[in-house]
Parts: sequence; C-alpha cells; structure tokens
Amino acid sequence: LPPTAAMSVIPPIVAVLGGGIPSAMYELLPAINPFTALLGSVVLYNSAHMVKLTLHLTASKGVLNNDNPRAHADQIIATDKKYGPIMARCNAAHNNGLESFPVFAFGVLACELAGVDKTTVGKLCTFHLLTRVAFNVLYMGFANITAGLGRTIVWAMSMVASCQLIGMAAMKFTYHP
Repeated sequence: LPPTAAMSVIPPIVAVLGGGIPSAMYELLPAINPFTALLGSVVLYNSAHMVKLTLHLTASKGVLNNDNPRAHADQIIATDKKYGPIMARCNAAHNNGLESFPVFAFGVLACELAGVDKTTVGKLCTFHLLTRVAFNVLYMGFANITAGLGRTIVWAMSMVASCQLIGMAAMKFTYHP
C-alpha cells in the first residue's frame, strides 16, 4: 500500500493490538460528557460547512442559488480565484468530519454499552474534539505543505482515539461463540 492508503488502516490496527493515544497526552484534559462530545463533533464538521456557506454568499454577493446550491458552490470553487480555493478546503474539511464521525460515534456508544470507565472515555472525547478543531483550522486556514503535515498528524490522532474507544469497549466484552 502507498503510505497515504496505509494511514487509513493504521488506527484500527493500533486499537486491535491494544494500543492508542498514550495516557500522558490526554490525562490532564478535562473529561467531557461523551454524549455532549457527540454533539460537539457534529458542530465541528458542520462549522466547516458554515464557513464555506459564508464564503459562498460573499463570493456570489449574497445570491444563493437554492435550487442547486452545491452546483453553484462547485461553479464558484472552479472559477473564483479568491474564494474558490478556500471553499474547496472548507468542503474537504466538512467531508472529512462526516467520514470520521461514525467511527467516533460508534466508539462512544460502544464504551457506554460496555461500561468503560467514564472518566477515561470523557478525556479521550475531549482529546478527539481538540484534534478535530486543530484539523479544521489547519485545513481551512492554511494551504501549504507544513499545514498539510500537521493536518495529517491530527487526523491520525483523532482516528486513533476513536478506534481506541472501540478497542476499549471490545476489551470489556467477553465473547462466547
């Protein structure tokens, strides 16, 4: 696999092997209610969309083609040199948030069902939200190789934390085939 493809399978493999985010990285963080963290995650992936919509309205001088807003946004992205590139980055950040949410949500729900220590779960949820904030800032705010590397690192950390939640829940269950 090319390195970029391998990135997507590394977080679940780390969790299957019992690994995850070292506790030193999240232990000092406050524990958030995991269900509140789910709502926070929804806010974060939709915030990228709201930034894109604001840029869309600015680029189109307040005119929104609500019959086909996505095609209208795609047209602006393709043709507007000022707003198009950042709108594309906002769209990508939004899509990545949508893609990562199910893994995080399942991890939170699995931990609740399995009875995993709520403080640890809450701290990992805080860690996840902080990495998603950093991801959005790096993706939407910067267009350079350094920001791209930082974005990849915080994405990997958020996915490892989400997979770690699933792994922690799996360790609590006793499986009897």
